Amino acid sequence: MELVYIYILIGLIGGVTAGMLGLGGGIIFVPGLLLVHKFSGLFDGYQLQSAVYTSLICIIFAGSTSSYLHFKNKLIEFKFVKKYAVYVSLGCLLGIYLLEQLSSKMLENIYGFILILLALLLISDAKIIRNNMIIVRNVGKFYFFLNGTISSLMGIGGGTLSVPYISFLIDDIKKSIATASALGLVIATTSIIFMYMINLEIFYSKINHLSLFLIIPASIVGSYIGVTLLKKIDPDKVKKIFSGLLIIIALYIFID
Repeated sequence: MELVYIYILIGLIGGVTAGMLGLGGGIIFVPGLLLVHKFSGLFDGYQLQSAVYTSLICIIFAGSTSSYLHFKNKLIEFKFVKKYAVYVSLGCLLGIYLLEQLSSKMLENIYGFILILLALLLISDAKIIRNNMIIVRNVGKFYFFLNGTISSLMGIGGGTLSVPYISFLIDDIKKSIATASALGLVIATTSIIFMYMINLEIFYSKINHLSLFLIIPASIVGSYIGVTLLKKIDPDKVKKIFSGLLIIIALYIFID
């Protein structure tokens, strides 16, 4: 019974981040599910893979909700979604392939390292990207290919990388978040398609089905809350709180 409440909490928090920060929710879903798997002894041998695959399915629903609300508010710049969708999709193919080929321990080390980097990007408001946008812009297609790879490998929507790049092009943080949310939906959808293509057994043996039934509706509610809070709360303050939490989780993964 305790797991039920934990899954609901994970879904709510993930949904809020999807709606407020354009992060797709996966940056909360995966660490949350990974900790549950470790403490409960679930999916032994592929605890991280299960968390990532389950997260990507959840992002479809949380991302669809937040993207729809952003669409209603006329905040999504579809020309950027169309421009980079192919490249993030190809990156997702590589990410899913790596998930199936690498050992769980190696993936956890990679995950912890990238999680710390993403947390630092959130805290710094991605200044390292913003301060080098001339270079980054010249490799935009590869940048989004890399975004797709990292996002599918991490089970996230890619907003941490998409938002700073898009905000440089649009110069409107709310539209940047909304557009990144739409790209996150592309990442999750194509990743699931590639999961099916690479290994059909993933859907039967490596997905936390119980959590799906609880996280998905909770994340949808959280997405509504997040989009509403985006109009009232400074996202930068929320980023710092989430960043600190992510660093703690990453350190736990390394120690464990």
